[in-house]
Amino acid sequence: MGWNEEATNVKEQEEPKTEIEFKSLGEAKNKRGLKILSYGNFSTGKTHFALSSPGPVFIIDTENGASPLAKNFPDAKILNICGLDGGDEDDLDEVKNFSKLQDAVNYLVNLPDDEVGTVIIDSITDLWTWSQAYAKTKIFKIPINQRFAQQWDWAVPTKLYLKQIMKLINKNANVIFVARQSEKYIGAGQPSGIFSPSCQKLTPYWVDVVLYHEIKFIKNEIIFYAKIEKCRQNGKIIGSVVNNPTIEKIKEMVNNDKIL
Repeated sequence: MGWNEEATNVKEQEEPKTEIEFKSLGEAKNKRGLKILSYGNFSTGKTHFALSSPGPVFIIDTENGASPLAKNFPDAKILNICGLDGGDEDDLDEVKNFSKLQDAVNYLVNLPDDEVGTVIIDSITDLWTWSQAYAKTKIFKIPINQRFAQQWDWAVPTKLYLKQIMKLINKNANVIFVARQSEKYIGAGQPSGIFSPSCQKLTPYWVDVVLYHEIKFIKNEIIFYAKIEKCRQNGKIIGSVVNNPTIEKIKEMVNNDKIL
């Protein structure tokens, strides 16, 4: 046996075999949970909606807006990532925040599935901002006074951002991304009155459901409601409006074609 043949045999013996296991779509669906992008103006019930989800609930809070709801959701677990060190360069604080958020996401995705019911990021708007600061500071190493003078690759912060998104999308749990709203403009100084989620533009593509939250006043009563702008599982309910939305109401509509 020649040396070339011996090397080939050794290589074949050393290469580990990859185990592939296909699951039925029904089994995969039952385990994956619902992935939701929830956006709207302030005080429209986005955080309350997210916290109404099945537990155990974990919320990564970048706005310090969940704690006041503790009376209604005492068992939800929270990690606040919203502090600034007060330095002259806020992007340095954002870099620290992004690093901490990465650690939190890794911690949650590595928990056993039966220990996680719902994961919330409130808000994903901050995640997108922090990923940009992280890329400019840690990867491109651009001084803050040169930011406007230099071009840089938007694919890098997008990849950083989407990596965190995809880790959670692949977790067998409900996942809710809460975003602030951003108004579209038809020209300079010409607002359109049309709003979209303030986050990386591909985010709605990755989720199952997109909800736009608003409030209305009827006879001095505040009504919280959400409009379904996207539903991957059931296109018939797109455009439906849900009063006082909860994730259970959304699931019922998704599974039963029920329009509330």
